Amino acid sequence: MPINPSPAVLRANQLLWHLARRPSESYSVSELARIADIPRATCDSILQALAESGLVVRREPELRYALGSFCIALGDAARHANPILNAASREAEDVARRLNACVAVSAPVANETRVMAVSDWGPPLGLRPRPGQSMPLVPPFGAVFVAWDDADAAAWLAQAGEDRPDERPDRWRKALEAIRRRGYSISVARAATDPGPHEFDSLLTLPDAEDARRRRDELVGLMQHTEYLAEEIADTATVRLTQISAPVFDATGRAAASLMLMGPQHDLTGKELAALAQQVAEAARRAGKAAGGGNGV
Repeated sequence: MPINPSPAVLRANQLLWHLARRPSESYSVSELARIADIPRATCDSILQALAESGLVVRREPELRYALGSFCIALGDAARHANPILNAASREAEDVARRLNACVAVSAPVANETRVMAVSDWGPPLGLRPRPGQSMPLVPPFGAVFVAWDDADAAAWLAQAGEDRPDERPDRWRKALEAIRRRGYSISVARAATDPGPHEFDSLLTLPDAEDARRRRDELVGLMQHTEYLAEEIADTATVRLTQISAPVFDATGRAAASLMLMGPQHDLTGKELAALAQQVAEAARRAGKAAGGGNGV
């Protein structure tokens, strides 16, 4: 018989992630219960347990909760235990400074890809992921993690939505082949109807309540009917870049993390885009090598 995850632990995780997204703010039990969509008494009981271990702290006399200091110790221990993310974060900071850009480190977690760290040296109005935000690991998202293994790719492709009559049925498979061929993924806004920065910010979210989850699912469905993942881009073509992602491989050859460069707020030629992508890919290779990883396939 399979063992199901503990509902209380899942809810505690949800509360901690929400507090982590807004570390300078504190919340009452009622506010957190509403955000997490759980009964107030259940939320109160979970918060008391988290407070006893130092994962959250209750601020008196307002009786509001915020992240506790023990989270610092856990975070330091996790960083020490994960050389891939350490190396990727260092390279992300270097690339972000050098290119005056925003670069995120993401990793696959269960059936999602989650933002682990962000180095932000980009312009003021660009799209900015935040640590803890996530996207579902379904087409077209997370392709940089699944392109290197046939079984992973097949499982990912199986989650694609039903094709429309005017769509190429093999477009996601072709996109994976292009990623394997060049060593990184490219996402572009193809048309005025493609989701813009506001919609992408809604996708890059940690759904705290039912309305957020519903909005994310709607946008995921919409994105499955766009040309979000670029295949080949001519040197002279002009595109609006959304992001470039390059894999960081661990010692087993698995894409354990990625460097994700967020696109500038202006058009690029295919040649300019390729030059940017090569810098991101080289940084990802350096991160993998520094952490004792491999080169993938």
